[in-house]
Amino acid sequence: MYAKWPHGKAWEDFIPRTFWNVAARGGVADGVGLITAFAHTETPGAEVIVYEFEGKWLPCSEPNQLVSYHCTACHKNTFHDSGHVHENTGPTSPRWAARQAREHILSAHRHGVGGTNSACRHNNGEMLRVVNAVACDMFGTTGNTLPDTDDAYCATKGPCSVIREIRAGVRPPVYRA
Repeated sequence: MYAKWPHGKAWEDFIPRTFWNVAARGGVADGVGLITAFAHTETPGAEVIVYEFEGKWLPCSEPNQLVSYHCTACHKNTFHDSGHVHENTGPTSPRWAARQAREHILSAHRHGVGGTNSACRHNNGEMLRVVNAVACDMFGTTGNTLPDTDDAYCATKGPCSVIREIRAGVRPPVYRA
């Protein structure tokens, strides 16, 4: 009997995957959309947004339905902070992302925005400056390959750009494709 038991994606023939955002009920696409947003307690006007999106773990891999959160106070890219992006395999995945979003807000409340022990802090573009310097050396150029601040990078190539398109009702391209 175990030999005939479906494994991996074979389950989808029997039990379709469940998403919070379904195109048939007004979502941007199946598994693509905003789930919830929490007001940031320390930065007025900022919020921590839980959202579903399509993304790749590696550029050469297949796209997956993913879920994560994004803080508009610190613009942390959770894809590069291990453990904050999950494959969207059912209702527990968005719940886990929402829990991590609330923990992010609590950390900011306890340790302040930008504190050394706070999860809510800017990277100050340090890595972007290093990548730009290496790219200029490699390609012999003088202009930056990437924006030189985390806020600008997030707005053009990061989670802010994905969330902006979702809010506009447009299906964003696969993240990290």
